[in-house]
Amino acid sequence: MTGPSGPAPTADNQIPEVYARQPVLRRLVPRLVGLSRDHHRRVPHHEFADDLPVVLLSGRHGTGKSAMLDDLQQAYAPDTGPWPGPRVPFARINCAELQERAGVGPETSNNSHAVEMLVELVAQLSRPVAGFGRLRFPRTTAGLLAVVSARRPGNDGERRVADRHAATLMGVPPDARPRPTWDALFRHALPASPDGGSPDPSWFPEAAVRAFLGGRRRRPTARRLTSWYETYRSEADNRLRGLPPGASGQPRPVPAAERAPFVARLCQEFHQGRGFRRGVERMLAAAFLEDVRYGPFRRANRTPRPLVLLDNAHTDAGRDLLELLLDQRADRGARDRMVVIATELHGDDSPDPRGDAPDGEDAPYPEAARRSLPDIGTDSGWTRESTAPSAGVLLLPLPPLECEHLERMLRRDDHASFDPYIASALHDLTRGHPMGARRLCEAVVDRAGAGEWVAAGELLDLVHPGGAGESVVWRLLDTLVGSENHDELCLFSLAWDREAAERLAERWVPRRIGGLPAADGAADRLERERWSRGPGSRPFITDRFLRALLVHQMRSGRGGRGVDWSGAHALLAEHHRRRAEGRTGRAARDERARFLWHRLAAGEAQEVVDRLYAEFLRPDGDALDWLHALRTVAHAPRPPGDAWFARCQEVARGSRDLAHLRADPGAGLEKQAINRLLHALWYAADELAEADRPLVERIGQDLSFLSAQHLTGRAVLAQAAIRWPRSVRNGEDWPLDRRWQDGRPDAGAAR
Repeated sequence: MTGPSGPAPTADNQIPEVYARQPVLRRLVPRLVGLSRDHHRRVPHHEFADDLPVVLLSGRHGTGKSAMLDDLQQAYAPDTGPWPGPRVPFARINCAELQERAGVGPETSNNSHAVEMLVELVAQLSRPVAGFGRLRFPRTTAGLLAVVSARRPGNDGERRVADRHAATLMGVPPDARPRPTWDALFRHALPASPDGGSPDPSWFPEAAVRAFLGGRRRRPTARRLTSWYETYRSEADNRLRGLPPGASGQPRPVPAAERAPFVARLCQEFHQGRGFRRGVERMLAAAFLEDVRYGPFRRANRTPRPLVLLDNAHTDAGRDLLELLLDQRADRGARDRMVVIATELHGDDSPDPRGDAPDGEDAPYPEAARRSLPDIGTDSGWTRESTAPSAGVLLLPLPPLECEHLERMLRRDDHASFDPYIASALHDLTRGHPMGARRLCEAVVDRAGAGEWVAAGELLDLVHPGGAGESVVWRLLDTLVGSENHDELCLFSLAWDREAAERLAERWVPRRIGGLPAADGAADRLERERWSRGPGSRPFITDRFLRALLVHQMRSGRGGRGVDWSGAHALLAEHHRRRAEGRTGRAARDERARFLWHRLAAGEAQEVVDRLYAEFLRPDGDALDWLHALRTVAHAPRPPGDAWFARCQEVARGSRDLAHLRADPGAGLEKQAINRLLHALWYAADELAEADRPLVERIGQDLSFLSAQHLTGRAVLAQAAIRWPRSVRNGEDWPLDRRWQDGRPDAGAAR
């Protein structure tokens, strides 16, 4: 291989080491491609000699998926540096942008997501690679030209598709102006009309293929190309008849005069739609992989493999292409030696602390091999375990950052001083979300570097560095969900479910979102962007980091303009109170707990304590249901104002017991314990509050005391007294288990 021997250029904004993505970027991908990312040195193909997986990087918005593709592009196809240009056949496609740009629809019969993706892949992978030349795609190009050239008279959309794709497939540079149309490229190949009028549109596909195959130098290519298409059709017919491949013998050679009509006829079924179209797309995908397989880069352990990066592969366009690729690799045993690294937007699968989270998203690749990033450092351990197409996927969920990563981000300035708890608070708030952690750490270091003390409770009120006074939370939200529906999303972040959001919309959001009523439009958008898990999501926004940001905007008055915090919670509390009246059993219990959740968020702590105390004293009360309600209520967001942190701690520690007793002389020890316990758990549940050792011990003491007072739930409360303090100390969800009612000490599965 020719070229400089120095290291490949690296990007200035390369992902920091603390993002813990290096096993993919510097270990796995070089082994797949067969070329070192930093030097022009081959990497032997021992791990993936005969079969290659599609590597699928899965994570939420802001977890660094696109940044990882940026890093790989800079390593294998740099735009600048001592050797700019692709070092291997290279393509990168943002499937979301391509899908939006393509405008595929039922009114356009000569285009589809698969066609768009294949045209783009052919165009990018055909770029020359220094020292090797370029890949050629004769089979794919001929088939695609036949598909896109067919158009109905007067259909401007189909004409534009033909013009755009024909120019790309014929190698016209993207910046060429004026860009040649289909007529300029292929009209000379159309036969003359007998009556001297306009040519018959049915001749267009054959003319395009004839022009592409024409010329003496292309006759061997044309012969091999048509032979491949004939073999493919013959094998497809054999499968339909239940015969093995090759049972009908060698297909007859196609005469030179019939080659263009033959290829054009094979693609006519595309325009009939439905299953016919998918069959042609499979044929085009097979032609594409065949071209890759028999290109000049086919020799294992001698030359690097082509590299394809697919961003946002969860979209329809991305899923279409991956389905075709995986089907071909599984059904036909294609060994195409093409490395595919794709990213998939996925929701937050962590369980909800209130136990109300719906089932996780349906997995589109059920047979995929799932690995953690550290596991693939030296060997991925991937082999195809079954013949299912999805068995060809190596799924790598991008993990959240650990608290140590955030500490390293904060230590960039040795002179900065801030609350020692701030790294833990950042981790509790962001749950290791890479973008959120990085932005907030930058804001902390920027403010601390100016000599100002940064307390954990101020994290969400910090200013974005260099943002001219702009809130760091606003900048984060603008990146994650955009600013178009900021006020509506802030308001809906207080809702428990779709119906509650509809009540808010009826009162304060009369406009429509995305052509739908406000709550439905917001829910559709949130589900599409994986911020919620569907129509039954509880709460309305299931991603806890995003919800924490939106709730703070609402609490601080920077979101939900025209709606005050107390008014929104009062409306929702009344909504859940009415729903509780019409329900029975656990459904009624859950609605009553949500009513109290809103009352506590509004600052009505005494009312909540009174109701919890009344439930505790009920002779027929269930201790597990009571703990469930307590856990739900204690996760209510804190009300506006900075005084909450100190006041809540004082109540939790018992410093205000005497004052409460004077205000309520009839309050017994049980009610005082419930008051302390509620405030201690409320404080511990807040993302920015630190539950120190004395406070954690107080939680266990009050639960132990209440255990001795409950008529029927002694064992249940005793188990909570043991397990909840431990969970609070470790930052885990507080468990509940029906088996606690049996008094079994080994019961530990959370409900």
